[in-house]
Amino acid sequence: MGEELKYGHRHGGKVAVPVAMAASQVISAQSGKFVYMNAGAATLNVDGSTTIFGHLEAHAHTPATSAVLNCIVDLTAVFRIPVNSGTYVVGMQGDLCDISISSDIQGAQLDASVEDTLIVVGGSAAVYVDVMMNPSKWGTGLGVDA
Repeated sequence: MGEELKYGHRHGGKVAVPVAMAASQVISAQSGKFVYMNAGAATLNVDGSTTIFGHLEAHAHTPATSAVLNCIVDLTAVFRIPVNSGTYVVGMQGDLCDISISSDIQGAQLDASVEDTLIVVGGSAAVYVDVMMNPSKWGTGLGVDA
């Protein structure tokens, strides 16, 4: 029997909020959809993003600037995303990893832990990984007076 490759929310909480999208964000179907907030606009996490806010509930498209999408912000949620680099092994459970985008596909960097935005909770070799948002990287990292 083949592995289920449905990406996105797998289980856990699903508390969500509406977010306005930044310009030029390409949302792909077989991809993660993690975003961080930048000046009030949701921007897809890339390699180098130091914060994380949530995971979009969205189909594949390029939303218009300021389009409002639903974003799961629940820190108990588990998401399945592709592996962009590295290979999942059971010993990674509980480890931190980074996010990257390659050819418009957002996935986990299982060979990098610089920004540490995700926590690995499961996976399958070089195919997919199940992750949670790292609570210490959640939010904008700024005060309301910034």
